[in-house]
Amino acid sequence: MDRYKKIIIWVMLIGSIATNIFYYAHFREANDRAARVNTIIASNVERNVRQSVRHIQELVETESQESMRNLEQSMTSLVLSFNHWVDLNQSERRPNERMNRGLNSIEMLKNTISHHLNNQYRKNGEQLTKYDVEMLENVSQQLNRLLLTHHNIEDRVQDLKDPFTSDAGLVQIAENLDEITRLYRHSQKPNSHPDYIVYEEAVLMAEKFFRDELQHLSIRDEAFTLNMRDGVHYYELNYYNEDENLYTIWVDAIDGNIRNFEMKKDIVENAEIGEAKAIDIARNFVKQFYKGELKEEIFYLEQNGSAAGVYSFRFTPIRDKVEIVSDALTVNLAANSGEILKFTNDFIHTKVVYHKKANTIEEIEEKYSEEFGEMHYDGEAIVRSFFTRYKPRLTYAYRTMQNQQEVKVFIDVTTGVPVYQLYYIYQPIVD
Repeated sequence: MDRYKKIIIWVMLIGSIATNIFYYAHFREANDRAARVNTIIASNVERNVRQSVRHIQELVETESQESMRNLEQSMTSLVLSFNHWVDLNQSERRPNERMNRGLNSIEMLKNTISHHLNNQYRKNGEQLTKYDVEMLENVSQQLNRLLLTHHNIEDRVQDLKDPFTSDAGLVQIAENLDEITRLYRHSQKPNSHPDYIVYEEAVLMAEKFFRDELQHLSIRDEAFTLNMRDGVHYYELNYYNEDENLYTIWVDAIDGNIRNFEMKKDIVENAEIGEAKAIDIARNFVKQFYKGELKEEIFYLEQNGSAAGVYSFRFTPIRDKVEIVSDALTVNLAANSGEILKFTNDFIHTKVVYHKKANTIEEIEEKYSEEFGEMHYDGEAIVRSFFTRYKPRLTYAYRTMQNQQEVKVFIDVTTGVPVYQLYYIYQPIVD
């Protein structure tokens, strides 16, 4: 009996060893295949980086449509290959955060080139501006650095899951690329930072404008980093009463003006105040920011269920019969309490600039009637946008319809190119 037991044990042991050898062989084969795939994907990443650098140089030198298309294609391929590289070297349980950080920056760069750079290039008659060239040269420099980093980490990408392992500068390159794209897309001073007021001065300005609201409140989540959006550079301040966030305020980091005020606390339910009183409240609120002539418009937003409605006002400065659309002030207030819910203003005291009118109103309508349909001339306006590099430009304003929604389109009086548009819901205030 003992002899049979020994035979069975030996058979089971041999079977277990054979099974382990079998699975080990397959595991090793799978690892070898994964390593080969990893090597191929890593080489694709390197090739796409090199191609992108080359196409940037070609675009700067030739400004041709073909070089722009080639750059867009190489950036798309780079995002895809880098994405595959990241997926091969992470799992749901152990994500490769630094590789993902690199991927996110490349995706942002690709979107900037495909949308902002490409649109700017086309609107500028298929030519690059000096700011476009400057941005591309900065990107090329970082992509060349990425090649060096690639060579350093390509055989040890898995190790980057360990935060104490050197990433050979990958995260720094990602941050640099993010900064380049942000400054190109959003800075009032293209590709660079303007001079800023200090954070403490921004806090003083906020508490000067909203002294009553901010009494006895404290700032949380203090952010000494600067934010920027569509030409507005700002500090964001969050005011709390104990653990409740009551107000969020954006203070312009250049001139200290208020760019955004938002009330977060719950609204006390009361009977609606009525349109006439809402207009008076909004007018009085806006006077502390602007005292000149204003075009006044209103929109009533009904809320679902029992929630109170919102009166939304748009006040557009007017000087010399020209609407300063870039400086529009919007105020939302609760219909049942009259409390200011939100205030926004991107620019203030923009001067009326007069540019050469190389296109007549009729010529513009004839040129764009197929693209925009029926166009209704709505006067001259000053706008700022990415396509004006956030500098004021004189435009012809037109009202039109897109997808059953009224849209205002603004077309440069000199170049005849659309430089800004916005969906429009407001109606004139009639006293």
